[in-house]
Parts: sequence; C-alpha cells; structure tokens
Amino acid sequence: MRQFRQVFNFRDPEARGRCCVLIYMVVEGFLSYVTSGIFYTGFLAGYGIDIVNVGILSFIPYVASLFVIFTPTLLNRFPKRRWVLGISKFLYYFIILVGQNLLPLVVTHPQGRITGLIAIIFVASIFNVIATSGYAAWHIRFQPEEVRAYYLNITQFLTALVAGILVLASGWITDTVSALGSGQLDFIVGFRYFAFVLAVVDVVFLLIPREVEYPVLHQPKLSDILLIPLKNKKFMLTMVVVVLWQFSCTCYSSFLNMYLLENIGISYTFYNIIIFLYSPFFLFSMSFWQKIIKRTSWFTTFSIALLIVAPLQIVYGFVQPGIWHYIPLLLLVRLPQHFAGVGHNVAFANFQYINMPLTNRECYTSFYQIVFNLGALAGLVFGTVFTAMTTDLSFTAFGYTYQTGTPVLTMLCGVIQFAAVAFIFIFRKQLEPDKDMIRA
Repeated sequence: MRQFRQVFNFRDPEARGRCCVLIYMVVEGFLSYVTSGIFYTGFLAGYGIDIVNVGILSFIPYVASLFVIFTPTLLNRFPKRRWVLGISKFLYYFIILVGQNLLPLVVTHPQGRITGLIAIIFVASIFNVIATSGYAAWHIRFQPEEVRAYYLNITQFLTALVAGILVLASGWITDTVSALGSGQLDFIVGFRYFAFVLAVVDVVFLLIPREVEYPVLHQPKLSDILLIPLKNKKFMLTMVVVVLWQFSCTCYSSFLNMYLLENIGISYTFYNIIIFLYSPFFLFSMSFWQKIIKRTSWFTTFSIALLIVAPLQIVYGFVQPGIWHYIPLLLLVRLPQHFAGVGHNVAFANFQYINMPLTNRECYTSFYQIVFNLGALAGLVFGTVFTAMTTDLSFTAFGYTYQTGTPVLTMLCGVIQFAAVAFIFIFRKQLEPDKDMIRA
C-alpha cells in the first residue's frame, strides 16, 4: 500500500498523469476484448464470415501498421500533439465499432461484406497507428524505471479485473440469450455500441495527462525510423524476441476462438470465466514476479514464464468437444498459464522501452510498432495460409479425430515459444540493458 501511495500520489503532477494513463489503459484493455476477442469472432460468425476470412480480416490492421513509418514526420510537426492523438483514437473507435456494426445492414452480399470490412478495418487502423505511436512516446514519461515494474503490474491487474468482469457478465448474457433461441447477434451488436460509449470516455482520459517537450536530436527523416534503431544492437536483439513472441501468439489465435466456438462447442460463459480468472492470479502472483524481475532481469523473467507456458500450449491443441472433456483440459492448461502470464506479460510490456535511448524516441517507438506488427502479420499470414491448406486435415489422438489445422497451429505456438527462450539464453549478455538505460 505504501508503494501504491508513492506511485499514485495525487499531490504529484506526474502521479496524476500516471493515474490518467492507468485509467486509459484499463478501458483500452477491455475494448481490445470487444474489437478482437471472442465477441468479435461471434460478431463475424453471425454474419456468415468463415474461418479463413476471419484470418484475412485479422491481418489487415497489421498491414495498415506499416504506415507507422510516416508518423514521426507527421507528429514532429506538432510540438503539442494531444488533440491529434485524441481525434485519431476517437476516429479509430468510431469506425471500428459503429462502422462495422452498420456495414452488414447496408451491404447484404457476402463478398461485398468482406470487401467493406477490409476497407473499414484498414482505414480505422491507420488512425490507430498514429495514436498508438504518438502516445507511446508521451506516456512513457509517466513510467520512470524505478516505478515501471510496479506500475505495469498494477495496470495489467486492473485491466484484467475490469475487463474480466465486464466480459464475463456479457458472456453469460450472450449464452442466456442464445439458449432462448434468438437474439445472440443482436446482443453482441448492442454490446459493441456500449463499448463505443466507453471508448469516448477512454479518449477523454488520453487527453488529460500533461505534455512536455519531446527531445529530438534532429528532425527525423523517413529513413531515420529504420536507420537509427538498426544501429542500436541491443534494441535490435530485443526486437527479435518481440517478433518471435508476436508470431507465436498470432499464428493460431484468430482461428482458435472460432474453432472453440464451432468445433469444440465451448460456451461464451466458460471461456470468459477462464479469461476472468487471470485477475486473481495476477493479484496473488504479482509480488512473486516483481521479486523475480528484481533478482534476475526482465529477459530472465520472460524466459522462466515461457518455460511454463510453452509445454502447456502444446497440450492445448488436444482439446476435445464436450464439457467433461474441454473443461478439465482448459483448466489444466490455462490456470498455470495465467500464473506464468503475469510474468511474461509484465516483462514483455517493457521490451519496447528497455533498450530505448532518451533521444529520438518517436523513431524507436515507430520502429517498435513496425516490428511488433510485422511479427504479428507474419504469424497471421502463416496461420491463414496453413488453415486454408488444411481444411481437410484430420488426425486421431486420445480417441478423438481432430479436424482442420487449428490444433496443429496451437501446438506450433508452444514450439516457437521454446525457440524464443533459446534465443534469449544464447544472447542473454547482449540483451541486458546498459546502466544508463536502466536509469532512463
């Protein structure tokens, strides 16, 4: 509690800024469940979008993210850029939530809907790229190294708790409406309008924190976004870890939700209970992982957590339909992953900053966004192609015949996570930040 009062002391202007950023990140965490989680999958499935097209739609934001290369030149034209970022974030939420809700009412042809969704997602993502790159360089000022581990822990705990409660309640209502025979899609659409109201609140808190000068050694050129980070060996090695992690997460994730809903028959309620249980695990294991970070390092903590997660991810691929099959297996897999997830999520959240110098941070944050999204895009493209080529794939294990390539993709995720651990072990000395970076 003493540390909480120090980090979130309202008498301190910097601490008040941290509180606003905290609220912003908590609300944004909930909105991510709505715009990309199982409710989004249910929304697309309700309008007849199949699993391959879900994969195609999922990688559109990552294609749009490549335009981040233009954001430093754009943002550096504005000494104070809060309104540029706020308007960009508002337009993103308006287009992605309201625009997507209205499109199926206007366009009824299946191929027309796919084309319209691609256009909507691409335009919305361009605005999100501008906002994300800009506020990363702004908000890091409220997270100095001495409080960053604690602050990231609190942020992720509250994000999981608030989002978990809202999503859990919504999932129960969705299943209840579905059991009555109709109205499930109508509820999901209404839920997305509710999310847009919260998004407006989210943008308000984005605008509140105080802005200060953005130190730049010189006005960046487009080439600087690539050349400046490429000369920083430690930062580039960190980006390799980012790519491996992003690829491992996205090569299967867009397909798993639909697979669980359609092939396994999992309920929204149970799925969201699993998501919600991350909050108590965060609460009880937060101090443990903070101690591991202090005693070892951010990269060592990430590796320890992945050694728990990776083998369980391989087991995850063997989930079977029927509540007496999927409930025990998901509890066996997901609960230990929740414990380990506290460690690797907090560690990964700092990878953007851990080897980033104080100057030209717009170049580094933009480059990070490129790498972050390219890793995810590579995983999604691989997963989409693999899924399209394995629609007739089947194999039998533990008395059940598994259909499609989604189980294999899920297991592959664990293999790639082992590869990330091996990379960190090989380059652990080169990855650790210099002393001046630790103070940054």
